[in-house]
Amino acid sequence: MLRKVLGIRVAVSACALLVGTLLSSTTFAADAGENAAFKHHCVTCHGWEGKSSAPRYPNLAGQNAAYLVSRLKYFRAEEEPGNQMNAQAVLLTDEEIDIISEYFSKQAN
Repeated sequence: MLRKVLGIRVAVSACALLVGTLLSSTTFAADAGENAAFKHHCVTCHGWEGKSSAPRYPNLAGQNAAYLVSRLKYFRAEEEPGNQMNAQAVLLTDEEIDIISEYFSKQAN
């Protein structure tokens, strides 16, 4: 009986591991933008889906991705001295800017 119970536990564990691996690999691309937005603190001011509840911060949800890319590169270049976005954008690579911009552009406004 013990051998049968252990066999079932091993089978269930293996299935759970397989399902978890499949789910994580298929959702990685979708989550890359969300992960980058969290990592770089975009969500602190702009909200999880780019919908800011504070009027001070613009909504990013549904914005054109090319526009977001140009704005982030503008801030990264510190073309507007004293803007708080400069300190955030300076840490971003071109790839991260593309990923974050694409993520927010696909959020419902």
